[in-house]
Amino acid sequence: MNIKYFMWAFQPHFRVACQSTAERIFTKLDARFTPEVFLVGIRFAPDDAQYAACVEPEADFWIHSTEFNNVLTSAHAIVKTYPESQMFQTHPVAQKDQDDGLRLRSIRDSIRQVVDGCAGKPREMSYFVSYPNKINGYEVHVVLGLQKNVLDSHYSLRRSKVALHECRDVPVATSLIYATVTEFLAARAEELLKPDAGVTMASTGADEIMRRAGNDVMTGVVWRIDQNCISGMWELFQSCNTISSQYYERSIGIGSIYLGRREHPSLKPIVTFAKPPQLNDYRSARKILQLASKGMPLHSDSEQVYGLCSLDVLREEDEDLFEVKILGHYDWELRHAGKALMRVKYGVPHLPKPPFDETKLRLDLPRIFPKVTPDAVSKIVRLVREAAKESHGTMLVIAEHAAEEAIRLKTESIPVQPCDLTPELIRHLTPIDGAVIVDTEAKCHAIGVILDGLANDRGDPGRGARYNSAILYVPSAFEGRFAIVISEDHGVDFVPKLRPRVRRSEIERVIRELESIASAPKIVRGKYASLFDWCEEHRFYMTQSDCFAINALVPKIESRLEREDPSAVRFVRQPFSVDPDMDESFYYEK
Repeated sequence: MNIKYFMWAFQPHFRVACQSTAERIFTKLDARFTPEVFLVGIRFAPDDAQYAACVEPEADFWIHSTEFNNVLTSAHAIVKTYPESQMFQTHPVAQKDQDDGLRLRSIRDSIRQVVDGCAGKPREMSYFVSYPNKINGYEVHVVLGLQKNVLDSHYSLRRSKVALHECRDVPVATSLIYATVTEFLAARAEELLKPDAGVTMASTGADEIMRRAGNDVMTGVVWRIDQNCISGMWELFQSCNTISSQYYERSIGIGSIYLGRREHPSLKPIVTFAKPPQLNDYRSARKILQLASKGMPLHSDSEQVYGLCSLDVLREEDEDLFEVKILGHYDWELRHAGKALMRVKYGVPHLPKPPFDETKLRLDLPRIFPKVTPDAVSKIVRLVREAAKESHGTMLVIAEHAAEEAIRLKTESIPVQPCDLTPELIRHLTPIDGAVIVDTEAKCHAIGVILDGLANDRGDPGRGARYNSAILYVPSAFEGRFAIVISEDHGVDFVPKLRPRVRRSEIERVIRELESIASAPKIVRGKYASLFDWCEEHRFYMTQSDCFAINALVPKIESRLEREDPSAVRFVRQPFSVDPDMDESFYYEK
């Protein structure tokens, strides 16, 4: 492989490895993430490097190496804006360390400005830049891109720094995602220190990166609460893990700990310990957590546990008061203003997830039941919310002809006089085995229903009887039946699991772009690959005419690519054909 913008021989290998690692980590946080990773090298030794800047990948990418040629000039101006630049150290070594740190920070921020200001930047992406490490004559930065809409969909704190003094701020994590970004970039930058970076990569797994990120979040919590709690900064994450893992007289811990400074105005002391125990005295802390199991929280500043308290006022804008809620064995959650920031199970943090996708449920119900009203949809959503809280599994079946179904299945159920099913009532109807059948107005017609159905090949032997009975009962086509299966671990499945709708105009746009590529003087390989990948992901939605057009264009483009670069790797492209389950209902009406 010939590399024009050369930094070191294995730069493509390193980037691909970083890309693969990012996908493993961030899709574990949220499956909607599709990360993008690229490298930017800035020349620091003119005698050893040909170009002022190098980007990897260098070809068929939305930003080019020359965009970064003036990074050092703009960085020189940026560094003067930092408050720390007005600080002077008494020791020359300390002064040099400060100057070097500010220089690298200004280059990082200058790169970020170039990326954000680039005309070709994907509008849906937010980009983050690592600190560099030196390879040959370049300082190489790792750049990570993530989808804005996914970032914005998760709760985040507002303040990203805490003032240490008038010239120095301490950066603090605003969410688990941003802490994971920081840890990912730091780990990838550290890999650049290895000889021939990219030949081998450290096997730091997603769980380890996320554990470090979770620790960063808790460290930031302590910085916000009380900067004097130094041991709390180091130990709070571990303390919460250990306390949640311990039993007291064979019972698991359940209860809340409010984290706030000792005299926090929003916390009203109820019982104050004369000699506050240390939070890192795990046995003592677990013992007094038992006092909080009845709904009265403990109060701690991350180091000492002061006693039992009540909450007076809790405002979202106050970012100096948090709640650690112990939910079970090795299971706890960090909350702020009633909103979950992260949940930690067996020491591994993850993003809190709702038990089911309300948006999808609201979209799916009218597709299966065209006459259902918005009010009825909201009623059903509230029922599912309540049912998902139950400690045992259950199933809710919505049937267009619920009354007839209740009669047909009367020997395998408990038919009831039709009644409005409310969240309060559903708690009393789901403890027994079997499904609850309701109509499209959320009226209950039968409980404890044992479902029947025709055998098919859609079952899953890895799932339980409840899920597989729903698969048998509900046909794959839209025929007026919809099952909501709630498992004992609170997972929620929809049967049928409908594919999302797509816009017909998007498919037409992609095909037009393929036609444009096929007739262009030179084929941009990266753009073609991106368009074909999109077609692959949306293969189900293609009509007969779409399949005909794509099947005609792809061989034409592939043939040209082979003539232009006979030595390039070739991919076997499978022809497109119409999926028998596809129909016009999978397109948006507009």
